[in-house]
Parts: sequence; C-alpha cells; structure tokens
Amino acid sequence: MAASPTISRWSLFLGVIYILVGMIAIATPLEVALFSALFFGVLLTMSGIAGLVHSFWQRGWAGFFANLFAGLLATFIGLILIFDSAASIVVITFIVATYFLLGGIFKMIFAIFHQNLPHRGALIFSGIIGIILGTLILVHWPSSAFWVIGTFIGIDLIFYGVSLLSASRKHV
Repeated sequence: MAASPTISRWSLFLGVIYILVGMIAIATPLEVALFSALFFGVLLTMSGIAGLVHSFWQRGWAGFFANLFAGLLATFIGLILIFDSAASIVVITFIVATYFLLGGIFKMIFAIFHQNLPHRGALIFSGIIGIILGTLILVHWPSSAFWVIGTFIGIDLIFYGVSLLSASRKHV
C-alpha cells in the first residue's frame, strides 16, 4: 500500500527544513554549542528544583536524602551550564571526545574477540571512525569545543534531512 501524498510532501518539507537548519548549525557552531549548553542547563535546573521540592514534600520517605542530593546536583550543574556556558561546552566536548575514543576502542576489541559476528567488518569500521573522531577532537581540545558540538549537531540534522528526502521519494 502506497503512502498518501500528504506524507510524501510532509517528508519532503521536513527534509528540506532539517537540511537548512543543519547548514545553519554548521555555519554557526559556537552559537549552537552555547545555546545547547544553555538549554540543557535550564532543563537540568528546572528538574533539580522539582526534585528538591519533591524531596521536601515527601520528607518521611526512605529516598529523601537520595532525592535531595539528586535535586541539588541537577540544580548546581544546571546553573553552571547556564552561567558558564563556554566552560561547560569545553567539558562536554572532552566527554564527547572520550566517548568516541573509548567507544571506538571497545568496538574494535569486541570485534577482534568475536570473529564470527555477521557485522564484524562494520563494527571494526565504526570503531576506527570513533577512534579517529575522538583523537581529532582531543588533539585540538579545548579549542575544538567551540566548533565540535554545533558541527556534529548540524551534520546529524543534514543526514536526517537527507533520510526524510529519501523517504519522500519512495512514497511518491
């Protein structure tokens, strides 16, 4: 059964929007990174405050101190992200680089020790890409913090937009 023309046009429209927004993100990576840190900071602060209110509202329960601590931590980290976004993106970028590097190493090790995996070649390739990305980010860190997050978000948006365009073509 073929999809309706509405779905096709909607996918086409959204695909173009995602690609355009992705291009803007790549053209303005610092602004995207700072906005991301600010946005995440607001979300963390709001959830932390909600956790604090909840912990005092339910003071007699066994999880009071755990909920109190979690609320304080989320509020504190959220405020740091809000009021020192530049330092925050430096730390976030280091975490992302470490994730890529260690994730790539673990994928490679897993693929080496599990030789009969059907997707072993793809896993090794993915591990190599992770190691390369993590290394490139760390070699240029901390200055890479000011372009990595926005650029990666932009690339992701563009690829998702292209996938939507592809979906719209298949439903015509």
